[in-house]
Amino acid sequence: MKCVICKSGEAAQAPVQTEIKACYDHLMVTVQAEACAECGEAYYSAETMRHLERLREEFTRKKIVPPSVGKVYQIS
Repeated sequence: MKCVICKSGEAAQAPVQTEIKACYDHLMVTVQAEACAECGEAYYSAETMRHLERLREEFTRKKIVPPSVGKVYQIS
């Protein structure tokens, strides 16, 4: 499949790390998707999107509480 973003790369099945945002929290998830070899644009299947939506819902409701990887600090 030709990438619709860069118009030059070919998308192929690959593990892709995606970010799910819930308020100020971010959950990093690795899923299989079609990814462009040139620009990295990811194309998710309907099944993968349902999985990500389910994870976001569980993360928002605190049904899953993964370990923290780091901290973010802000100076105003």
